[in-house]
Amino acid sequence: MVKYIFKRIGYMIITMYIIITITFFLLKLMPGSPYANADKLTASQVHILNQQFGLNDPIWLQYFKYLVNVFHGNFGTSFQFSDQPVSQLIFSRLGPTMQLTFQALIIGTFIGIILGTISAIHRKTWIDTTATFFAILGRSVPNFVFAVILQFFLADKWHLLPAALWNGFSYSILPTLALAMAPLANTARFMRSEMVEILHSDYIELAKAKGDSSWELIKNHALRNSMVPIITVTGPMIVDLMTGSMVVENIFSVPGIGEQFVKSITTNDYPTIMGLTILYSSILIFVTFIIDILYVFIDPRISLETGENYETI
Repeated sequence: MVKYIFKRIGYMIITMYIIITITFFLLKLMPGSPYANADKLTASQVHILNQQFGLNDPIWLQYFKYLVNVFHGNFGTSFQFSDQPVSQLIFSRLGPTMQLTFQALIIGTFIGIILGTISAIHRKTWIDTTATFFAILGRSVPNFVFAVILQFFLADKWHLLPAALWNGFSYSILPTLALAMAPLANTARFMRSEMVEILHSDYIELAKAKGDSSWELIKNHALRNSMVPIITVTGPMIVDLMTGSMVVENIFSVPGIGEQFVKSITTNDYPTIMGLTILYSSILIFVTFIIDILYVFIDPRISLETGENYETI
């Protein structure tokens, strides 16, 4: 286990280095100016600004300086908000995005597990068909479409919830519901597939022969074993929610990092784009690492050292 953890940490560092390098040079190829009203600035003013932000240096020197600064936890200064460090800008906007992400993950996963379980138990009935329909719908329709529909009916038409802005828990309900559709659909799909297979396995038949009730079969055997694939997709789902929140946050005017990411791209705010890319990548890599570790505790048959799955049942 210890050897595996150190090896994964090494891979994580290499992966982050590659991501930083590729993103840095791709941003240098972006057209346009990072300065607002650049067309009104004189050549000397642009030269002074470039000198201030180090953009007159050769590309290789800018790259080297950026790597050194990142190593020391310095992500530079935002072009959009002068004199504001990128790390401070991200930290000030991280709260709303994290709140929406975890609310959507918990609600989506919880309802998805229930929906997938019911669908598997009532396989090939109208209940299964209905649950599968909603799972496909949640997977096929983009979250911003759900966002607009929810906003129209629950806010504009029926006045049940705030339409936009960020001023308390009630303002987070609509964006959370819009974001929760994708994890709900994914969880229901994986849960149904895994549960159907488990309910037809030999050890379930043996438990039935011993007199276990349907509820005991689900609770003691099927549910726990079905959770492994759910945990597998949890990591990518968290990152999907954070990246998917970019559009949803803009629709609901939520001051999160997703909204800031969109603004940074439209204004060529290179340091902020780099900082947010590093943040998103770090979360994905770290969550994937944690989930791989959790496999061992959930299913001891899985070996991290060899990557093999020792089937003993």
